[in-house]
Amino acid sequence: MNKIFIIVKDILIVLSSITGFSYKAINIIVYYYIIPFIFILFIDQIYKIHYFKISFILVLSILTILINDFEKFSEWLFNKSLMFLNSFSFIGWNYVVASVIICVIIPIIVLSFLVYFAFK
Repeated sequence: MNKIFIIVKDILIVLSSITGFSYKAINIIVYYYIIPFIFILFIDQIYKIHYFKISFILVLSILTILINDFEKFSEWLFNKSLMFLNSFSFIGWNYVVASVIICVIIPIIVLSFLVYFAFK
C-alpha cells in the first residue's frame, strides 16, 4: 500500500510542477474533475448519449467560474477529503491505506466495469 501511495503522490507532484498548480489543487483536479469525467465519458458511451458529459462540463464550468480562489478552494476541499479518508480509521485503515483503496483501487474497479460495458 505504501508503494502505491508514494507512486501516486509522486505522479501528482510531477503534475504539480508541470502545471504550476499546488499539489493540493492537482489532487482536486484529478480526483474531482478528471476521474469523474472519465467515468462519465464511459457512461455516455454505454448509453450512446452525450447528456452526462455535456451536463458535467457545464456544471463544472459554472462552479469553477464561481470559485474566487481555486487554490484556497482546493486547500479546503483537500482538507475535507483528508478528514473523510481519516474517518476510515474506525475499521483499521490509516490515511495511506484508505487513500489507496478509495482513490486508486475502487476507481480502477469502477473503470474496469465501465470499460467492459462500454465495449462489450
